[in-house]
Amino acid sequence: MSTPKAEKTPEQWQDDALSSILSVTLDGSNTKRQGRRCLQSVASELQEEGMPVLITKATMERVLVARLDAGEVAESGTSVFDYLLGSWRAVRLVIENLSGARGKALDASVREARIGVLRDLQTLLVSYMGLSLQVPDMFARVGRPGQRTIIDAVLAESAENDANKAVISELLAELVRRFAGDGLPEILAPIVGELGLRSLARSNRSLLQPGFRKLLEALETLTAHREIAQAFVHMPSFDPEECSGRRMQTGTALGIFMGFSAFPSADESIVQTYYADAPERSPQDCEALHAGLRNTVQFLQSALFQICDRLVRAGADERAKLTSYTLRMLATNARRSGMQADVTKIVDDGFADNLAAVWLRLSEPFTNDAQLRRIARVDSDWITNRAMSSDGGLNDSQSQIATFWRELTRINADQRTVDAYLERRLNEASLPSASAPASGFIADCFFVTAATLHLGPIATIAQYTDKLSELARFKREIARIQAAPELLPPAQRATLPVAIQRWNAQLADMKREKIALDAQILDPRRLSNMLVFYRFTMCFLLRMVDAHAAFPHSGPFAMPAEGSGEAEIPESWAMLPQFIIEDVVEFIVFLTTHSPDTLIDSTAQVGGGGNEQLRTFDDILPLFTVVFLARPAFIRSPHLKSRLVDVLHMLTYRDPREDDDYVDTLGGNMPGQVRLHPAIDRFQMSLDNNSVARSFLVPALLRLYVDIEHTGSHSQFYEKFNVRYHIARTLRSLWARGQSYVEATRRFFLLQHGTGQSTTGNLRRDLQVIEEFVARLMTDTTYLLDESLSKLAIIRDIEKRQAEHTESPEQIEESTRRLQEAERMARSMVSLAHETVHMLAYLSKLVPGPFQAGEVVDRLASMLNYNLKQLAGPKCSNLRVRDMQGRFSFNPRVLLSEITSVYLHLGLSSQASSPEAVDRFVIAVVNDDRSYSVGLFQEAHGILERRSLKHAHSLEQLLAFAETCKHAKVDSKVIDYLESEAPDEYLDPLLASLISDPVRLPTSGNIMDLSAIKGQLLSDPRDPFNRAPLTIDMLEPMPELKEEIAKWRAQKVAEYQQQKSQ
Repeated sequence: MSTPKAEKTPEQWQDDALSSILSVTLDGSNTKRQGRRCLQSVASELQEEGMPVLITKATMERVLVARLDAGEVAESGTSVFDYLLGSWRAVRLVIENLSGARGKALDASVREARIGVLRDLQTLLVSYMGLSLQVPDMFARVGRPGQRTIIDAVLAESAENDANKAVISELLAELVRRFAGDGLPEILAPIVGELGLRSLARSNRSLLQPGFRKLLEALETLTAHREIAQAFVHMPSFDPEECSGRRMQTGTALGIFMGFSAFPSADESIVQTYYADAPERSPQDCEALHAGLRNTVQFLQSALFQICDRLVRAGADERAKLTSYTLRMLATNARRSGMQADVTKIVDDGFADNLAAVWLRLSEPFTNDAQLRRIARVDSDWITNRAMSSDGGLNDSQSQIATFWRELTRINADQRTVDAYLERRLNEASLPSASAPASGFIADCFFVTAATLHLGPIATIAQYTDKLSELARFKREIARIQAAPELLPPAQRATLPVAIQRWNAQLADMKREKIALDAQILDPRRLSNMLVFYRFTMCFLLRMVDAHAAFPHSGPFAMPAEGSGEAEIPESWAMLPQFIIEDVVEFIVFLTTHSPDTLIDSTAQVGGGGNEQLRTFDDILPLFTVVFLARPAFIRSPHLKSRLVDVLHMLTYRDPREDDDYVDTLGGNMPGQVRLHPAIDRFQMSLDNNSVARSFLVPALLRLYVDIEHTGSHSQFYEKFNVRYHIARTLRSLWARGQSYVEATRRFFLLQHGTGQSTTGNLRRDLQVIEEFVARLMTDTTYLLDESLSKLAIIRDIEKRQAEHTESPEQIEESTRRLQEAERMARSMVSLAHETVHMLAYLSKLVPGPFQAGEVVDRLASMLNYNLKQLAGPKCSNLRVRDMQGRFSFNPRVLLSEITSVYLHLGLSSQASSPEAVDRFVIAVVNDDRSYSVGLFQEAHGILERRSLKHAHSLEQLLAFAETCKHAKVDSKVIDYLESEAPDEYLDPLLASLISDPVRLPTSGNIMDLSAIKGQLLSDPRDPFNRAPLTIDMLEPMPELKEEIAKWRAQKVAEYQQQKSQ
């Protein structure tokens, strides 16, 4: 019968268990512990101290420290972390056994005592694992570091490694519990850093490979622990001060993961592999390719959002650190929004796009709200209260954030004004009595999202449109050369086939890149999310200028008053960064051109369901566009105002090839052949239903037609014509929709006669707009017609000489260059001229009075006569060029018909014109000695009749007007006599003509005739004698001199008549 085993003492059990777990022994002679590291030095120390040579709770840390000695580590060949992790796993298993069936046989108190010792060891192991990560130099560097062990386990894929992942997850939880508030960020940093290093590996960077998914999932696993999320932003590598520009992408913990990208510039395989044969594929096939890549990007951005959302929710301090990190990234990458930025020094498109996508998602709780209930929580003075502030604000220690926001262009303030404002506001905030700013995370989120969009998707969109223009130019150039190879010099003609082949290969590469960009830039989900945010932005901006500052919650929008000076613009509005409104407009222009479906997508509309007045496209966009056109003083940039016109022009678009509304002209185009997007008709209906648009839109467009004369750009002379063309096309579309806009136009012009009310905010300004508009319209018509007809004559001459094949190679090259330039100019100028003449014809019929005014009537009559001579005179055949309508949209018959309509509107009696005004116009026509001829009207009548361009009644009116002109020719000798007899002070110093209504120019002291100087100032508001600024309201009437001249004139006319009768 065997003797029962003696019960182990607690110390003996501890020695056996801990020796096994730690794989060490203090007794090298114990055969049962062979293979374990013998720590003789510890045994000797214990003997000297008179202690039992056992591994117990009291001695286990001494034993562990000895095992971690450099020599022991080196001899074992196992890294410190791997050893500790193995021991931790072993103690974990023993605890599981004691807590399970095996431990039930033990006395409960014994079992709990043993588990307590093991848990102490487990905590000790976790502490040293944390130390090996925190301060790796404390231990010998053998084998792989701890962070690599953790990441290897997290990334591994197998059934066995699933268990390892669970163990590592439990270990992470233990590390968090042990080191929370005691150096957890320093422990986390190497783990995240190792994950980042793996992410930088070439095999893991491509979104076409699965590696990036595992890395993102690993980071999601880490940040799922709230304490790790809190520690994440406190890591030294999260936002190191030395990182800026491109280094924010490659040198920060989060930036590495934000840099995953499907943009071609970041991953060549996207173009070379994924879209290799895309140019040959059908649009449907390309959309299928896009769908696959977009799903991958959606996974990427959703994962990044989950990570950042956990950081935001980790606490207020963590939220502020993520916000500051983003702001510093923006501040040090501001050049992304500029032209020709060095891409090696700034974050790439993928990083910027991902960051914007994350912040868009973070802003959704308040931007996706149909009622916009939290819009009042966006502090308009956020820049001062948060971005510029270091005390409780978001500014960094180097003030990079403050500098960025300080230097941004403002909506309505120059830099000196901005600096003074910020200094004053910051001083006010520093006063003891100053209250704490009201800005919260909603305000932070709004401005940060706006800025990430500005430097991310909006900047990328600008680059994309530039690439489209470059692609289109390249295609046109190839087609031009292929269409006329005979125009090339012989040497170039010989190598043309090889060159064409090379160009086509280059064109295919450009198309592949464009298609690859389509997947990102034109992603409907991405565009819809941006439009929802910009809906909120538009409402925020409208709220700031609303007369009651309450939009959209207290009744309809109240149009603000418009004063005459900047002082009346709210300071908070003037100090807003210009990009906030500019990006809205640029994005709408982009959508209208490239993705109009997004504009009317139900997801992006947001409003509805009891909130029909806040739908993005149907309500907010029309109101936003009209308000800021009708109150131009709120926006300083002429370019931005012109882009608002672009929005209107595109969303009220009518194809010029379908124009059928020529004034009093038969044989127009047939409408309905060109299919327009449903968004256009829907937007026009929205305008029709918008009371603000019905009252303010037409006056706003007429006013901008005047104000856009000076854009501040070096190319302002040509830019103004494009803007005015779009204004004219927009007005034409509005007038064609119904009488409401026609009547609005008539009412506005009637202000000149004092029978209307101000609609631009200032009655005096309205009157000035009318006068200046007529002058600008007349000047533009003169210039555009002259340029158009002269360019067509040049084209005709060059093409005629080329057809004769008499030029040398050098002459051919030069004439080809001149032909291309003339064609380019003609395409633009002819369209502008047609539209300007049409508007002149339309308005001269609707409101003839302003066009018959004394200050413009002479110039207008001369312009009409000159162009009538060009179109109906003996040299009109010189304007004929090959395919002139197809190539240049030039229709001389329509031009002739509408110009003759102007004569009829202004030169025949009607209810809209006074007899005096009609007589004034007729006399101006016949007094034009340069071009006037009754025969021209007869020639024009013949052309119009042969081509059936006018109704018989209109043709009869034209002959009647010609007959009126015959009898209106005044005796020019009377004028000559008066001017020869008049003293110098009675003669206009510029025109040498007799003054009838003298005014003094205060800037130079000269006296001129009112009609002469008024006509001059309407075109150029400067004193003609010294170029000093001068406006019509500055002119000083001289009633005494006027009466004196009138008496002298009457006396001299009587003398002349008496001499003539003799």
